[in-house]
Amino acid sequence: MLLVVGVLAFATVSIDRSNVERMFIVGNFDERQLGSIKALLSEVDIASSEVEQLKQTLSELDWVHHTNVRKNWPKAIEVEVFPESVIAYWNDNGFINREGRVLYTEMLVGGDLPHLYGPEGSELDVMEQFQQLGQTLNNHGFEMKVLTVTERGGWSLETESGLQVLLGKEDLKARMQRFLTVSVRLAERGDARFVKRMDARYIDGVAVHFEKNNQIKLAEFNQSVGERSL
Repeated sequence: MLLVVGVLAFATVSIDRSNVERMFIVGNFDERQLGSIKALLSEVDIASSEVEQLKQTLSELDWVHHTNVRKNWPKAIEVEVFPESVIAYWNDNGFINREGRVLYTEMLVGGDLPHLYGPEGSELDVMEQFQQLGQTLNNHGFEMKVLTVTERGGWSLETESGLQVLLGKEDLKARMQRFLTVSVRLAERGDARFVKRMDARYIDGVAVHFEKNNQIKLAEFNQSVGERSL
């Protein structure tokens, strides 16, 4: 049971107004979030509210995923609050959860999360690709830092090391596999650390942009992972 001290202080304030002698608010949240719960419930006639009414009221908090409310009559209420679990930033001014729901709130702190970008209405599609492509990358030792889809439907990503990968609009799975195949080849010959961008939008190949000693070099790898310098 978390934040019991702050919760009991709130319950003391409520005694005279609602005849509720004890209110317990439990959950994994911080002091700011607790403050927003207290402020919201202070405007509610808790004693006369039904359980579903209290749950509906708490759902108005934009950082809350869901709640459980139990009335232990005659004098006690327990409120359990589950904050949203966000897994990425959305377009620099919001968060997005695993279900593709976008949240615009100052009550959540993301920390070092990936960044997802897309036009309005693309949230579910972006989240689906983030999960699928991200898992593929993780299986090969990469970590996704940025995933973007443009208004025209073109996909690109950036890994934690700063490598940019262009995937285009179609055959994302096949293009991702070509990128990974070429990455293995580059790692074997010791050139992976010089790669700045890989373009997998070709039908049967990948273009690789190198940067060595501030010199840009472009090489094209075909389907058989052969190389041709350009």
